[in-house]
Amino acid sequence: MTPPWTRSTPLFSTSRLEAITDGVFAIAMTILVLGLDVPFLPKGASGQDVKEVLLGLSLPLFKYAISFLLLGAFWVMHVRQAHHVRRVDVPYLWLNMGSLLLVTLVPFSTSLVSDFPGMDVSEVFFHLNILGISSLLALQWLYATRNRWLVSNDLSEETIDLDRRLNLVIPAIAIVGLAMAPVGDFESNLLYLLAPFLFPLLRRFA
Repeated sequence: MTPPWTRSTPLFSTSRLEAITDGVFAIAMTILVLGLDVPFLPKGASGQDVKEVLLGLSLPLFKYAISFLLLGAFWVMHVRQAHHVRRVDVPYLWLNMGSLLLVTLVPFSTSLVSDFPGMDVSEVFFHLNILGISSLLALQWLYATRNRWLVSNDLSEETIDLDRRLNLVIPAIAIVGLAMAPVGDFESNLLYLLAPFLFPLLRRFA
């Protein structure tokens, strides 16, 4: 059944949407590493000096790894959606563009929490960035599957419902991270490592 608010909306192929999405994710994931600045070491620096530099970079490296893995998770979520979405309309395209806008902000928000560790404002900005991306991806799937508007009629209700629940994992973690931001930046970011364990649990008990 065609949703009444989109009956006059033209439908398009997913190919160009997938192309720009893959490109934006690839660029954002590559730019992330540029936020890691190697401190200056004078000529004749010892191995101990290099070790101290690497230890000093441990927190920025941790933030980089978390952000890279999150972008990877978002890309996988998009791939899962693209596998089932057979066509797209203008509202879906704009939802996707909104999520890509926030994806391009991830290198900035990662640099922010790396350059200003322990500051509530930078941590809140980072978690809001992640919450925005994950929420828009969840909204895209909700929109695409409502009345099976953009997905195949053969797609099972179990798959639709399972993906809806899976899409809520990272938003939930981001909300908890926002609440924990005043407690500690390391702890609030560490929460995202729970996602790989929560996904299979949801699949098992769905």
